[in-house]
Amino acid sequence: MFFFYLGFLLIWFVVLWLVVKGIMRGMESRHKSVITTAIIAVAFPLPLADEIVGAIQFSALCKSQVLYKAPDMAERKGTNLIFIAHEKVEIKGAALPMTREVWEYVGESDRSLLFRYAVIKADQGFLARTVRLNDGGNPLIFTGVCYPKERKAIFSEYNIIN
Repeated sequence: MFFFYLGFLLIWFVVLWLVVKGIMRGMESRHKSVITTAIIAVAFPLPLADEIVGAIQFSALCKSQVLYKAPDMAERKGTNLIFIAHEKVEIKGAALPMTREVWEYVGESDRSLLFRYAVIKADQGFLARTVRLNDGGNPLIFTGVCYPKERKAIFSEYNIIN
């Protein structure tokens, strides 16, 4: 897959170079090479522009992630928990298609809530969806899934039974 991406980037660079050279051919300027370089530098990342903006938005959403913990969770270590997933909700206004899904863990015996957090998932950008570069559904330039960091304690201190 690496060679496919590399080949795509090389082909895009050559096409971009030829288009810019064609445009600059008719211009009389002693700064032709500087203008050509500037245009290529701006236009080269355009196929991934939505993923670049989406990565910035995704990072901001991930930083705002919080994990709800029940006040009595320290006393309940080792208890059995039941996992409950809620419906995925689309995040509006993002550069990439993104969803948010709430995951809850409740006690098996009394069904009281012990943990709750949201899982944020970003899908592929326009280029990857159009050309089918990546069948996994994740963006090309970042992982695309975000959990709160503290969630690892759930799996080491509690028993998830489903």
